[in-house]
Amino acid sequence: MIVNTDEYKYKIELHAHSKPVSECSDIPPEELVETYKELGYNAVVLTNHFQPVQFEKADKKSAVERYLNDFYKAKSEGEKIGLSVLLGMEIRFVDSKNDYLVYGLDVDDVLKAADYVNIDIGTFYKEFKNEKNVILQAHPFRNGMTLAPKKSLDGIEVFNFHPNHNSRIGFAAKYAKENGYIIAGGSDFHHEGQAGQCSMLSKTNPKDSFDIASILKSGDYLFDIWGCKIII
Repeated sequence: MIVNTDEYKYKIELHAHSKPVSECSDIPPEELVETYKELGYNAVVLTNHFQPVQFEKADKKSAVERYLNDFYKAKSEGEKIGLSVLLGMEIRFVDSKNDYLVYGLDVDDVLKAADYVNIDIGTFYKEFKNEKNVILQAHPFRNGMTLAPKKSLDGIEVFNFHPNHNSRIGFAAKYAKENGYIIAGGSDFHHEGQAGQCSMLSKTNPKDSFDIASILKSGDYLFDIWGCKIII
């Protein structure tokens, strides 16, 4: 199969974190947006951590408002400088250290997801999954992770380039292909100097999180890893 890689001209970051919502990040949302604009990106999905500990420190409404505040700041800055900022989530449940990426959601979905952080991925997938979203396990072969039940996933994050973790990309790629999974990838950006290591290349410029989910489900995209285009 011959692929014209020039058709995939829109550059998208699928995995990025900002502070203070993701306490492990050093990057304020406005700075994150400016960084990706300078790198020539068209869109960034803000996938901040959404974890039980955040709801131990505050009531549900306050915790969700705090979560969304980084997104609103990033989106506002993006509108000023010409970069689309899309809503995503990296959710963790109380039963394990696994992380799951969710694309294809809006503000109401974030509020709904808050009801599941103290349950498990099986229940979350059964009740939260719909035709507009995709639910993927993030970096499933990293130390401390366990593979989620196949019936509770649409796919996995194969390409994860956080420099402080070994995500065993080869094992992840093999597992995704064997199971017919959607393949995702991103920089897992937390700190200065880590942005833009891995991007999704699309034929269309996504307008919102639902567009990201649609592109992933279509399978019609490439990855760019430091300028090297990868056909999945």
